[in-house]
Parts: sequence; C-alpha cells; structure tokens
Amino acid sequence: MLRHVPSQPLDAFIACLWYSDTHTPGRRREFALPSGRADVVFNLLDEPIRTFASPEDTVGWSTRDAVVHGPQSRSFVLDDRKRTRVVGVHFLPAGVVLLGVPPKDLRDRHVALESLWGLRARTLREELIEAGEPAAMFAILEREFLWRLQRPVLVHPAVSFALRRFDSTATATPVAAVREQTGYGERRFATLFSDAVGLTPKSYARVQRLCQAAAELARGDRPLADIAADAGYYDQAHLNRDFRELIGITPGSYEPMAGRSTLHTQVPPEER
Repeated sequence: MLRHVPSQPLDAFIACLWYSDTHTPGRRREFALPSGRADVVFNLLDEPIRTFASPEDTVGWSTRDAVVHGPQSRSFVLDDRKRTRVVGVHFLPAGVVLLGVPPKDLRDRHVALESLWGLRARTLREELIEAGEPAAMFAILEREFLWRLQRPVLVHPAVSFALRRFDSTATATPVAAVREQTGYGERRFATLFSDAVGLTPKSYARVQRLCQAAAELARGDRPLADIAADAGYYDQAHLNRDFRELIGITPGSYEPMAGRSTLHTQVPPEER
C-alpha cells in the first residue's frame, strides 16, 4: 500500500491519500475496524466492491464505482477479491465536510459517491483509471478536493480540543473530563461534536481506544492487561468486551494483515 499526505491546506482535513493493488490466491473476508473517520474508495477494476454489516450478513451492499464509508462506530466486513485495485481518501475526523453533506448523515453508512456528487463521481473515477500511476492519481484527488475547499471550513474550538485529547495515545481521558475542560454542558458539547465529526463524543472516544489497542496488539507480544491499561480500559475484561461488541472477535483472534493498516484483520474461519 502506498500513502501520500496532501499539502496545505488539505492536510488539515485529509489524513492521507492511499493506493492499493493486491493479489490473493482466493477470496477472503476481512473486518474493517472502525476508525471514527470517513473514507472514499475508488474502485479501479470492473468487479464490484462488496461490504457487509457482519459475517452473518448475506445481502450486503456493492458498487462498481466509488464508495463512501461514513464514520463508523463498529466494524464491517469486506469481501476481498482475487485482485483488488483501489485508490482512496482517508479523512481526518472533521474532514468529512469536504464531501458536501453533514457528517452525521453518513454515520455507520456506506453510500455511492455518485449519490452525493452526481455525474462528477463517475467522471473522476474515469480520470483516475486513465491516470494509471498512483502519483498521478494522488495529484488528481488533491486538485479535486482543493476545488471543493473553496470557502473556509471552521471547526469549533471545543471540538478541536476534544479531538486532540481523544486522539492522543499518551493518556486516555474520560469523555466527561474532556467535556468539562471545554466549559460546555453535556448536551451542547455532544451536539457540537456530532455535527462536526458524525459520531457522538462517547462513541468516537470508544473507537479511538479500540484503535489504540489494535495497534499495540499488532506490534508484538505484550500482556493484554498492559495493552488494556495503556489504551484506557478498566481491565482486560473491558478490552475483551469492546473487541466483541465493536468487531465481533476476541483480541486473541485479531491478526494484522500484511501490507495493510492495523484497521484490517481477517474474519476467522469459524465466522466466514
């Protein structure tokens, strides 16, 4: 996988642009862990991208073009193909506004980009396919989103402060403590945060805790109790419960996938 961090001012809204071209001997299913952030994925092949709510979901959703994965509060399942060739945009928490819709309208949803952008979504995909090389694709995407950033996008200071605290891996701060530090009441703070990010403060903080634990698991052999404590869980049982509820597996079943981010893990054989 190739990653590219866009230049200013896009770097305040987009974490990275990325490109992946993978070949596998056969089909496999994988969990995409929630990150609390939105993604746009452009399919560069003819075979559709398929997503499922869980391993038990037999209907799912598919598109041959570009898909928007809104801010997710739990994992979903990707049906990987023998060959996958995609280019994507991984937004920062408040960057989803560049899609032109309220972030909370995309919460836990997967929608065709064409339903948001109309014909431009299709022509943009065609431009990316014609470009061929990842560097050229990244340049096209940067131009597109710079054009969509024609007017200033302001993030409320209380939301920016909360995001810095929730995203910090140095210390886990309870949501109530962060909210008190902003000076806002519970309801007003929740509204400000949800309007900007798409998830509630509690849900976003929970997802970040899970992501931190997954990253630590991927680094190697550390006691689960230590990982749980560092990520802000009450105890190991709390960590196990969040993995079960937000992904559908135990920490022991989590295995990072070669060449992928720590937000992807194969669906265990018994769940397929």
